[in-house]
Amino acid sequence: MLAHLRRIARQALTQRQIKAYTRSASRFGQDTSFTAAVRQFPDPDQLYRYMHHYLHNLAPQELRDHRAYFSRERRGFGEDAFHAMWFLLLREFRPRNCLEIGIYRGQTISLWALIARLVRFECDLSGISPFSPAGDENSVYMQQVDYLADTQASFARFSSLTPHFLKAFSTDTIAKDYIASRQWDLVYIDGNHDYEVALSDYQVCRDNLAPGGLLVLDDSSLYSGYHPPLFAFPGHPGPSRVLRDFAIKELQFVGAVGHNNVLRKAPLK
Repeated sequence: MLAHLRRIARQALTQRQIKAYTRSASRFGQDTSFTAAVRQFPDPDQLYRYMHHYLHNLAPQELRDHRAYFSRERRGFGEDAFHAMWFLLLREFRPRNCLEIGIYRGQTISLWALIARLVRFECDLSGISPFSPAGDENSVYMQQVDYLADTQASFARFSSLTPHFLKAFSTDTIAKDYIASRQWDLVYIDGNHDYEVALSDYQVCRDNLAPGGLLVLDDSSLYSGYHPPLFAFPGHPGPSRVLRDFAIKELQFVGAVGHNNVLRKAPLK
């Protein structure tokens, strides 16, 4: 009984936090670039709050509709703040060659296509995923889903672009060869969370990142100074170790929104 009451109290507190983060606030009311937001809110907790506020109060309605669609029926994970993060990142940096590792049901890659249309820039989108319920030591996925067909249908709902989907594990030779086939302006690593796989994904993507290119490492803030609200998540040990032991030392840190850490390869002088 006591545990049940604690759950109810926590749920009520979580809902109050969500409302407080969502409510319009003048100190978060400026529409700015991603890098300017990082400068304005150097505390990662406040930057996260700015991004959550941005989606609900400053972002185009299409972004909120997209998030609502993927929030239903377990179509996607993530958090509201990440939609704002992607909007500000893509609007500022306008990446041409974009790669997502670990697609699940297409929330992020279809969001990229939507943002490209809204802010009017051309991009080529690629994704690598097993398109299956294969999980890892942290994640279990639904069995009765045709992940490839589901992703294609959801993508078409938001964009007329034709992404290139490679059905493979990121550690397969065909996947590594594809990553090495070009230089990428944006890579989002959101695949297997086991340390060895996360490290392999990071290393091959790092080596094929274009000068000035962005690498976003998901689920990687466990060992950072970020303190998530009750409705958010700090990350998993595997990607967080990769960030701490490698990425933060080898690439330029741009900023972190929740458990998504944004890094950049040094541009050519």
